[in-house]
Amino acid sequence: MMGKQSVRSLWLINGAFVALMGCANAGPVPTAEVLTQENLSEPDTVSEWLRKHPGGLEKKEAAFSYGEGLKYKSNKDWSAAAKSFGESAIRYPSPQVLTEYVTASLRMLGEIRARRGDTTLGVDRDMDYALLQYRSVMAADSVLDTLSEREKMQVEANIACLSDYLRTRQIPAGCQPFEYYGMRP
Repeated sequence: MMGKQSVRSLWLINGAFVALMGCANAGPVPTAEVLTQENLSEPDTVSEWLRKHPGGLEKKEAAFSYGEGLKYKSNKDWSAAAKSFGESAIRYPSPQVLTEYVTASLRMLGEIRARRGDTTLGVDRDMDYALLQYRSVMAADSVLDTLSEREKMQVEANIACLSDYLRTRQIPAGCQPFEYYGMRP
């Protein structure tokens, strides 16, 4: 009797071991992935991702990060706000989150520029980055349709003035992204 139980136990252990080895060799189970920070500057990637994940991923984490971003924004801690909004956006790149992200990023970059003596070094790169971010806002809205008409008009105006700047290298009057950045014509 004892021998049969030992043999049965060995067979069960061996079967469990074989099953575990089979799972290990099968590779990871594919799961949905959050976006990267770089993806947030790729409008086509943002819209495609939202079509696949219209409700976003890791909703609790996204909401928490967004709330933290709002707290940092109210304290004008732009670096922390940009980080928090970015963490939210990689999980759910809604137009509103992306708008907060680009705004906080521009304010943070403007503070860095001011600490360096209001240099124009890097302005073109920063504005090109902002332009791509605003295009991602519109790409996200093309899927989710959550921006108000007023918000859409503002984002479109931001895209137009940044495009104008990158073409002429002249800061357009009333260009909101440059105001966030701390530069005026």
